[in-house]
Amino acid sequence: MASHCSNHRLLILVLLCCGLLLVRFSSLGKDDVLLGPFNSIYNLGDIGDYSSAADHIAATLNLPSPQPYTQQGTEFFESGLNFATPGATIMSPFFFLKNGIKPPPQSHELSPIITFMKFFYRNCFSFHDCSKFKVLEKALIFMDQTGINDYKQAFLHGKSISQASHFAPEVVETIKNSVERLINEAEAKTIMVSGILPLGCFPGFRTLFSEEDSMDKNRCHKGLNLFSKLHNDHLSLVILKLRLKYPEVHIIYADYYKAFLAVLKNHAFLGFKTETLMKACCGSGDGPFNFDVKKKCGEEGAATCFDRASYLHWDGFRLTPEALENLIDTLFSKKGFVFPAFKFEEETAANSNKTSFQNSERS
Repeated sequence: MASHCSNHRLLILVLLCCGLLLVRFSSLGKDDVLLGPFNSIYNLGDIGDYSSAADHIAATLNLPSPQPYTQQGTEFFESGLNFATPGATIMSPFFFLKNGIKPPPQSHELSPIITFMKFFYRNCFSFHDCSKFKVLEKALIFMDQTGINDYKQAFLHGKSISQASHFAPEVVETIKNSVERLINEAEAKTIMVSGILPLGCFPGFRTLFSEEDSMDKNRCHKGLNLFSKLHNDHLSLVILKLRLKYPEVHIIYADYYKAFLAVLKNHAFLGFKTETLMKACCGSGDGPFNFDVKKKCGEEGAATCFDRASYLHWDGFRLTPEALENLIDTLFSKKGFVFPAFKFEEETAANSNKTSFQNSERS
């Protein structure tokens, strides 16, 4: 019990320190940043069974959905590509082994970011002079929840929240190095990096830690959510430092954590049922969360709900497409979930035209 309390004190202390540093740097991002227009989106991260966050972002920005990078031809390259893979991790097998964790199969493969760089070097110059035509100058590179599957692997193999919290600095440092590589080698000009969702609100994670902590007002696991905040605060600080180092590059932080809590708060209005709010649509019927790590979605004994659109959670670890769409809509709702806040050139031009029209009407 004493150990459990000390772990929580450690997490709270770290969060307070991170919060003070965020206040120190917050003045750097008060003004809106002018972005776009984008002509493509490159997705790096995880991907679900039906759609990815990048698909919804593309729809929001009126861009074509990024096609799988295995497609061949310059038309796919220039209209955006999807390098996301199911269960994608960013850490190497050595990271898992040294921390006493069985490496997931995905860790033996190239991460989406490394795959992107290899593809860029192999194919970009086959199509045209990348440096001359600035292929990525008007592209949005989206790093979606990088690191979340690394943490999931740790939790699935018995690591405590306190133990996993010690992994956060190394995971975030790897994300930082990846962002710098995209800037220095691929000449990326706009990179959006998302934080991770509140893990304590997901059926799969709650099942793993069901008896260890009390629930908050949203019926989410407090300790897991503190862990999510710890990772996100580390990541926010790193992004702020990168923005100072590379002022010519737009490095944007997408606050998935707060955006999801906004969706959770307004779930009834958005069409999600309260009685299934913390249940997986696809899973086993055992337990309060419709999730069993031994009978996961797609395995024998698991079943799929008939009204997926009323569920937030798909398989215990991922959102349903409907929930994901609402998350992205909330993210871009100009409620402070994107840092720094930004405007698109088209939006600015429209506002300028509207102002000119109003002035002419007055005269």
